[in-house]
Amino acid sequence: MKSIKETRISIIGAGALGGAAARGLAKAGCKVLASDMHPERLGQVREDGVELTSDNARAVSEGEVVMFALKPHLTPDVVREHAPLLEGKLCISLAAAVTLEMLKRIAPGARWARAMTNICAAMNCAFTGVAGSGSITEADRTWMKEAFGLLGPVEESEEKNLDALTALTGAAPAFFLSLMEAAAMGGIHAGIPKDLAYKGAMSAMLGAARLAMEAGRHPAGLRDDVCTPGGMTIEGIYEIERAGARAAMMKAVLLTAEKGRVLTEKVALLLEASR
Repeated sequence: MKSIKETRISIIGAGALGGAAARGLAKAGCKVLASDMHPERLGQVREDGVELTSDNARAVSEGEVVMFALKPHLTPDVVREHAPLLEGKLCISLAAAVTLEMLKRIAPGARWARAMTNICAAMNCAFTGVAGSGSITEADRTWMKEAFGLLGPVEESEEKNLDALTALTGAAPAFFLSLMEAAAMGGIHAGIPKDLAYKGAMSAMLGAARLAMEAGRHPAGLRDDVCTPGGMTIEGIYEIERAGARAAMMKAVLLTAEKGRVLTEKVALLLEASR
């Protein structure tokens, strides 16, 4: 395969996820064409260097690698519609719930893989899990790891892990954004001006994530470093534990993963009904 920056990448669907992946790849110097029903609404995507079109067929035809970033229930029909144009191409689905087996059945001439990334791809700091079918080559695997590596950390995994991985790394940014907002609102309640409270909460969350990644230590140990006996931080940690905030986060990831499995079953039923 060509090097990543020489490869024409097409992304079908430039919404929240597809647009984020397109932006991140374009910022990293890749040639990206993204299709969307309303490209005129995607000014930020265009400003980051992504070429936009409303013509899915054009994007599929011109892409040497084609990524599908559509909602799960839409993905099978769009893939089926363009299956003849996908012959011999590396095709990567970013959709939850649509399995490799389903994709191979719809467009058997393509070399299929799946990648679970998130909206942080726009800032080149998304974690991505990738899984390939038996039809992809070692060159394809290398290309995928390098391409998604431009968007942040990337790990190859078995497909069976993707529902849970989507819940953890795909949906969790929304969970952490909710917690960040809550922290800022706590600061506002304590008397901090709104702008300062939100900036402080954002910086604290970003700093904690970077510290955990770079220190190579368990988060609990890093947390304990901040807790002075009888001090302020331990007072807040006590309330977090009393309120069950950690259990709520664990359950949020678990329920999201379970919803992914339910969606997979629904998409499978839709496919059977359309045969």
